[in-house]
Parts: sequence; C-alpha cells; structure tokens
Amino acid sequence: MASTLLAHDLPADIFQKQYQLDDDQSAEALDHSLLDGVDLGALSFQEGVPDPPTLPTRAGLYIYLNAMLNGRPLFEDIVVLDFLNARYKGDIPTLVTDLILASFDILTNAMHRDEPDESFNLLRTYLVNKLPVFLQNFAGMLFPHFTFEYCITQALSRVPAVASISQMFDPLTSDALLSDARQEFLFACALHDLIPEESIEGLLGDVPMQSLPADGRYVKEDLIAQCTANSSRIEELVDELENMDGNASEIAGAMIEIIHSLCTNNDSMTLKIVCNALCRKVKCLDVILLFSRPVALLQPLCQLLDDWRDHEDQGEHQPVYDEFGSVLLLVAIIRHRYDLPAYDLGISSSKSFVLKYFRNGCVSRPLEDLTEQDNQILGGWIRGLFETEGISDELLSTCSPKEFHLLVATLFDQSLKACQAGVLALETLKGGFEYLLEPFVLPSLISGLTWFAYRIWETHEKSPHITTLLPALQTLLDPPSMSGDSSAMHSAVLSIIAKPLEGSLLHAQRQHPLRADIHPLLNILKPYLSPQSHDSARYSDLESWSSTPGGGILASLRHSILSLAQWTSISTENSPPSYTHRLLVAALRLLGAKTVLDALLDELVLHPEGLEDALLDITTTLICAPNSLTATTKPAQLTLHSTLTALLPSAFSLSKTNLPRAEAIVRLHRRVEAHVGATGHDVVGEGGDALMGLDNGKAVVHNAEGMPTGDIDDVLVEADNEIVAQEFLAGGGAGFMGMG
Repeated sequence: MASTLLAHDLPADIFQKQYQLDDDQSAEALDHSLLDGVDLGALSFQEGVPDPPTLPTRAGLYIYLNAMLNGRPLFEDIVVLDFLNARYKGDIPTLVTDLILASFDILTNAMHRDEPDESFNLLRTYLVNKLPVFLQNFAGMLFPHFTFEYCITQALSRVPAVASISQMFDPLTSDALLSDARQEFLFACALHDLIPEESIEGLLGDVPMQSLPADGRYVKEDLIAQCTANSSRIEELVDELENMDGNASEIAGAMIEIIHSLCTNNDSMTLKIVCNALCRKVKCLDVILLFSRPVALLQPLCQLLDDWRDHEDQGEHQPVYDEFGSVLLLVAIIRHRYDLPAYDLGISSSKSFVLKYFRNGCVSRPLEDLTEQDNQILGGWIRGLFETEGISDELLSTCSPKEFHLLVATLFDQSLKACQAGVLALETLKGGFEYLLEPFVLPSLISGLTWFAYRIWETHEKSPHITTLLPALQTLLDPPSMSGDSSAMHSAVLSIIAKPLEGSLLHAQRQHPLRADIHPLLNILKPYLSPQSHDSARYSDLESWSSTPGGGILASLRHSILSLAQWTSISTENSPPSYTHRLLVAALRLLGAKTVLDALLDELVLHPEGLEDALLDITTTLICAPNSLTATTKPAQLTLHSTLTALLPSAFSLSKTNLPRAEAIVRLHRRVEAHVGATGHDVVGEGGDALMGLDNGKAVVHNAEGMPTGDIDDVLVEADNEIVAQEFLAGGGAGFMGMG
C-alpha cells in the first residue's frame, strides 16, 4: 500500500513559492493553510473515543467465508490474504486454526440449513480442493512447534463431533457427509505436503476409509501437455473436477490456459470439445471459479466470437455453426448461472456481437428495419425450414453464424405470423422447427425460446395466437427423439430459459384456465428450474424474513447478528447458528445502505452487556465482506462502507445529543478503515437497484439517496401479486438475459 505523503515530508521552499511567503511568515502561514476547513472539534472528539482491543471472533470469519461462497465463488487469494493479515497481525497459528475451523463451520451450517446440493458441494469442494492449496501461503510462516498438524488438531477439536467412521452406514446422513469431508480435507492436506499421511488416522481418531489419489498430485503443465497430445483427456479432466481429492486447482488452471491457447490459435475444433464438456457439467464451472474470476474464462471466448471469421476455403459450413454454437452456449450458460452483467464478460467494444446478442438477441425486428441482405437471409431460412428438405449446407453458406443467431427471433416471429395467417400449416411449422434441434443450430433456441417467453407473456384471455404458440413450443421443448449430443445441449439450453419461460406459462395459465396444454409444458420445465448461483434471495426467504416481529427484514438481520455475537462469545464446540449472507444482500437491495447501516449501529449501541467487542467485529465484517456486486467492474454504488464514511463528519455534532451512537460511528469507521486500508481493496457495490437482482424491475423503487419509496410490507404485497413477473425478469434488466 502506498504511504501517505505528509506536509512535513515536502521541502519548505515549495510552500513558500506556492503561498508567496518570506522566511518569517512561512511557518505561521503554513500552519493556517493546512488547517483551513478542518474541524478541530470533530478531530479532537474522534481521537478521544477509546478503542476496544481488536479480537478476531469466530463469527467474523464465519460471516466472511459465507459471503465469499454465497452463490458464485468470490474467493480471491490476494484479497483474503490481506483481510486475514489485517485481522491477525502476524499471529499465523491462530489465523490458520481459525480459518480451518470457520471452513468447517460454514459446511455444518449448510448441512443444518438444508441448503441445495449444489451449494453444499461448492462448500465441500472449497474445503477439500481450495483450502489446502490456500494454506500453503503460510507454510514458511509457522514456527517449528506450530505445525499445520498442530493447527488442524486445534481446529478439529472445536468442530462439533460426528459419529465414528465405522458407524457411518448411511452415506447420505449429515454425520456421514461431514465425516467424509474431514477425511477428504485431511488427505488433501497430505497430498499438498501440509501433514504426513501417517498422521491422518490420529487426527480422525479412527482408521481412514480413503487414500491419496492413485496418480498423486497433479501438475498443471503436465495436464496441458496431456490434453495437447490427446484431446479426449480434456473431457476426462472436466469429469475429475468433481472429485474431492485436492487436485482440482491444477485441473482448473489447466482448463483456463487451454481455453486461452485455443482461442488465441483459433482452434475452434478442439475448443468445441472443451465447451461441450463444461456445458454438460455446469457444476464444474463453480470449481473453476474457486481459482479464477469469470472474466478470465469469458474474455477469450467472447473475443473469439466477436472476431469470428469463416474460412474462405471451408469445405462444409455445418462444422462452423457447430463450433460457434458450442462456444456461444458456454458463454450464455456462465452468464446466466452467475447472473453476470455485460461489463463482466470482458467485452471491450460497444460493437461486440456478444453484446448485441445478449441485448437484442430475443427481439424480433420489423421487416422494414432489416437490410436487404438480412431479408435475403431470412427468406432463405424460411424456405429451408418449411419448403425444402431441411437445413442444407448451401443454406448455411448464405450467412455467417453471427448473422443467423441475431435473426433467430425474427425468424420465429415471421414463421408464427405466417401460421396464424393461414399461409403456413401448423404441422409444417412444427416440422420445420424440429430441424432447429440439430446440434449445430440448437443453441439458437436460447434466443428463440426467450422470444417465446416474451410473446406468451403478452397474451391475454382473448389472444388468438396462443393456439399456435403453445403447439410450436411443445415441439421445441419435448421433441419425440434426439441424439445424445442434441439431448445434452437441449438440457443446457433449457437450464437457461426454464425460469422465464415458466413465468410466462403461469401467466398464460391464469389468462386461459381452461387450456389443458399448458400444465404439461410446465412439467417439462420442472427438472431445469434449479436456482442460479448468485446471492439473490428466494421469495420464500424474503417472505419469512419480512414476517419477523418487530421490524421485518431489519429485525431478522439484527436477530441474526445478535445470535452470532452470543455464539461467538460462548462457543467452544457449539455448532454455528443458522446464517446466510443473502439476508444482508436482500436488506441492502430492498432498503438501501443507509437504512441497513442505521440498523447495524442500533445493534452496536443497544448491545447486551458483554457483547460489545463481538458485535463490533461482526458488524465490521458485514461491511467488509464481498458479494457478487462488489466483485464486478461496475462503477461504485452507495455501499455500507461509503455510507459510513459519509456519516463520520456528523459524529461530533451527534455526540452532543447521542454520545453512545456517535462513539459507535467512530469506532466502527476506525475498524473498517483498518481492514480496508490494510487490504487496499475498497468495499463497493453492496446495494443493488431492486428486489432479487432486478436491475429494472418494479418491485422496489429507490430514490436518489438509495432509499426505497415503499416499506417492506408494501413491497411483499406487490411481490405476491406480481411474483411471476419478478421470476420472469429475475436477474435481468430490459435486455435479453439481463443485458440491457
């Protein structure tokens, strides 16, 4: 961190020239000039506020890890190292012990909260595949007596006990899963030379039922060489990302480098293998992002799509569409899964194809707005789908994959209009759409089905076109037969579009309650409605928090903070209290940073006796903890940190009427700055613009100060009335897939 330049560090003649001083006047005038605008009373008050000792609590690190692994992984080594150094100030044995303990705490919490399997598996993968690698940063900082084995022993002694391994008959019980996680963690530590393998039995207190990986510890460079020599090794390694053996870090690093190399060399044939493998195993993306930011994965892929050029000597055009579609599908899956805005895709040009696609890909354009070339391309595809024997290579040669994917919504719109006008028979329409289920054009259904979702949403009880929309949709959602490649790709597409399409169909069901063909479509979508990996709260959570007596969501937040403070003050081997960082994020999105900060300060001021130090550490961590919005490159919004900083100058005047609160502001600001200043990473962007990640939704409207215009009860009434609309727009804005 750069040191601050003080006045006394500068030569005196600089000030003499600037202020036109002679030697006799310089000292007195300089003192006055430096003090201009400084409130000496405020400074004196702030300096006089006593500071309690800095004691890092178990709850503080528990909150921080929960925040980093809430939804998409936000674990960045340099940020976490700086945060830990600011808290522990060189006490490495305690740091390592507490970090291991907190890692087991968040896993236990996920188990007790019955979090979805994907959330639990991410935490387990972090414990086994990320934490041992991260602990290597401290290998040279431990004294001979304070070994990793000693720290692990100390941490595990405070983890709530589970049944012995020999008693684990049901592998799905919570005790069995937590016991397996202990073993996996210890073997991963042995794999990375943190502990000797022979110490594992003593640490477990039982004979282990696992072993080190047969091939030992992987090396990234070796994996890259293997994939270069044999591309089938790529799919094997993607499958191995799910293993709990400690080798995922090297596999993830190899995948990132392989993707960069293939994009640089325009090897789209091999890149298709990588993309298809990751599309089939989307959970593996979570593992990769434990070791890398999304932009590292997306930037080369988006650049390749933007710069895509068809080879003039290309013999067949179908492989070109196939390779392009595979890359586009992977980019769309990553953007959807982590609710990423456009500025996190690594796109540098406003003319980017990817940007146009995500903003307007699902929008049908009027024929009069199309260029002559676009009209020719559109006519060719309509003839190819509905008048000839399908999609020929000659048809594919008439336009590039980029031109085709930007015209899909218009193609669907014109085809449905022709059917509604009686120009095209319904069976002919359905037969033509079946051609779009071929693997090389199947990714076009991302924009095509999104167009369907918008079109169905526009229906009302007297809409005649519902009679053609639903049968056509049935063809695309539930085809009679598909190849293995098509089936895997089709499932990936439905995972992206299922939620908004479900919302539109529910709306149509209310408008047309007598139609029997809507419910089967909803059943088709059910398996693909798994939650996205971001930190937006579910409606059921919001409803539960809002019903908390004494203040709704703020009361729920304060109750959660108090529970954490009480636990961390008395805990030895106690299981952690239930906690999710989605609660804080939801409060910020609904109520704004100022209201939430006021609630945090209330808790600091009105604390029960003996909890003041714990509450100060917990509140500090809540302000400093990351979330998906802080991890973006979007310009800073009003945050808890910036709100606290803006509040500090008023502390002196506040002290005349409310001394405890004024002192709480000073102490909290001082502690937050100690963390933020030490890390060099500011805390930005906690406060989103609206409910459940809606950039332009209407559930909550904020004024210029970031405050909502309605209270939470009003919000939830409106949310209840328009729940389908919210779900349809969840995570998005005005554009396709939230890219507006």
